[in-house]
Amino acid sequence: MKKLIVLFFALVLGSGQGFASNNNPIEMDEHLRNEVAHLLKNPKIKVEKEELTADIQFTLNQKGEIVVLIVDSEKDLVIDYIKSRLNYKKVTIEKVKNVNRIYNLTLIIKRPKNV
Repeated sequence: MKKLIVLFFALVLGSGQGFASNNNPIEMDEHLRNEVAHLLKNPKIKVEKEELTADIQFTLNQKGEIVVLIVDSEKDLVIDYIKSRLNYKKVTIEKVKNVNRIYNLTLIIKRPKNV
């Protein structure tokens, strides 16, 4: 009987966790990613290798602006490009709920095929 009560209690707690989850932040992150991709569109950077990569860490302030924290890349030109295109640019998210959350994004710039 004790095992049955413990099993029932575990099922009740487990089902409560499933109803408590919220899917909206995933959609907001995808929307934010698309906004950042739009801001970084069409770089005028000469790519010598097959591709250049940059790891970007940023956050959103209360005004809905992107604040670039860290950009890690081999080339300083890529770092300057990302900072100039993203830093303090406003994004169109209705309600910024995740203020001071750190977002990580990897940017890959590929060499054009005709070069």
